[in-house]
Amino acid sequence: MGHVFARLAGHGLVLMPHWPYSFERADPTSDAVVVTNWRADGPATALVDPAEARTVPGVVDVEPGPEHPFWVIETGVFDAAWPHGFGIASTVDPYCLVGEHDASITVQGPVRVDDPAELVAPGQTVAARRTTDQGVRVVELTYEHEGEPWWQGLYLYPRAGDQVLVFAAQSREPGIAATRHGVEWMLGLI
Repeated sequence: MGHVFARLAGHGLVLMPHWPYSFERADPTSDAVVVTNWRADGPATALVDPAEARTVPGVVDVEPGPEHPFWVIETGVFDAAWPHGFGIASTVDPYCLVGEHDASITVQGPVRVDDPAELVAPGQTVAARRTTDQGVRVVELTYEHEGEPWWQGLYLYPRAGDQVLVFAAQSREPGIAATRHGVEWMLGLI
């Protein structure tokens, strides 16, 4: 399978994975990335250290890129910083971020959302509504799933033509603060 529409850029590099793929940080203090290509015959992995980066055929292509000292997830529609504590997995959408406590952050759009209430699913309760200084509308929801409390934050990031990107972040109770921090850091809200 060929390249995807989501790639990582930073540290002087661009990492273009082969689909289906995942990105994980090698460890919490390193800028090195473990890239996995999920194949029918088993996963193939490559460790990409910015100091010694190289292409690994069929797993990841490495090219020169921007020098900023952090990783940015680039797509054809939007770019977002890669928050610590989350891996990146290929999906039908550009990607899904996954973290501890079943935390996830997904992106959809651009779409038109006239009323954020239309995004609230049955069984969810609106816990808070706010608009950030950057004009991002936020709806925070609570709900119960399999007997556990969950949180979901819907972040409506403005785009041209009255459209938004919908960043949906969710987690079980122990991971709420880290997930909220991850999506808000990703969007440059903190």
